[in-house]
Amino acid sequence: MLSLLIVPLLLTGGFELGGRVGVLFPASGLETNHGDAALFGVDFGYRTGPNVFTLEYRYSGLHAKEASPYRLDINEPAIGYGRDFSLGRAGATSDWGLEGSVAAGFGLLSRTLGSARETGAAPSGHLDVGVFQRQGHSRLSLTLDNIVFSESQSAGSSRTVSLTYLIALKGGVAYVF
Repeated sequence: MLSLLIVPLLLTGGFELGGRVGVLFPASGLETNHGDAALFGVDFGYRTGPNVFTLEYRYSGLHAKEASPYRLDINEPAIGYGRDFSLGRAGATSDWGLEGSVAAGFGLLSRTLGSARETGAAPSGHLDVGVFQRQGHSRLSLTLDNIVFSESQSAGSSRTVSLTYLIALKGGVAYVF
């Protein structure tokens, strides 16, 4: 029965490969010691109509604001779902609109200060909103990405959860097969 649902999905959709670059802005306390940083990413997805299912990878390296050798590296694989809300002419060769997506990831973090290095990992969530322009097989996008990393730690006999927010403004290009 499941194969009867998957076959039409595979026949009506297509694969998508893209890359993104942007600027990452630290927030929730990180902005006092960290400056803005470049963000790089690669996306592989399967698109069926306005829906897309993606596997993503993102990297960014935050530096200290002062002239310090401190660095915070963020490597993050994620899986996501997105949807396009077309506002352009339906059926035309050029199409534009709004997009929204959610993703769950796993941040592999490392802090480096001189020769000292500390590593860790934290689950993350993404909520993206943006605009896109599609023409033929090409797709351009500009997206605002809200990133939340969560951390759980013990505080006496209970556990506390702390959240770290990052904001990214990304431009992307993709090719739909």
